[in-house]
Amino acid sequence: LEMYCGCGAHTIPLAKSTLLSEIVAVELDDRLVNACRNNCRLNDCLKGHNDDEHGISGHCSNFANDRTSVQVFKGDAAEWAAKTLKQQSSSSSKSIVGGYNNFDILLVDPPRDGLSSTVCQMALQGTFTHVIYVSCGRRALLRDLTILCGDVGGFDLADLAVIDLFPGTDAVESLVHLKRR
Repeated sequence: LEMYCGCGAHTIPLAKSTLLSEIVAVELDDRLVNACRNNCRLNDCLKGHNDDEHGISGHCSNFANDRTSVQVFKGDAAEWAAKTLKQQSSSSSKSIVGGYNNFDILLVDPPRDGLSSTVCQMALQGTFTHVIYVSCGRRALLRDLTILCGDVGGFDLADLAVIDLFPGTDAVESLVHLKRR
């Protein structure tokens, strides 16, 4: 599950790697949803085109065998997480994505404000064995890692890279790999 997928900057390379069986990408901004779908189409990895905000309707198109299939959905990450948590608590076998109730990996690249508390709860209560967190907001990252890796958190820090993409500024990108305890 990739939340805050943007235009597909992480989605496309992951799909081309074929390391994953399928990618479900979620983004709120209409322009970015369209850009991500278009980028997936151009790279022969778009599995379905979903127009409704919850990703329930759609059709599947053919995708190349040397690519992981990607489904791109328009939706708010916090709302998506809340629905996922509600479904988990009701032990429903159906999910908001038609059959997706288990994910191994959560990839998040949130805005500078970081993850909502609901997304953090979904990460902790979900089936994720790994969380990949890309961050441009140091304070929000620290807050979120305290929740995800703290005493009651379910993850340990496995790896971390800090990248200075903007020399001469105090802005850095952080790439964090968390593993379930």
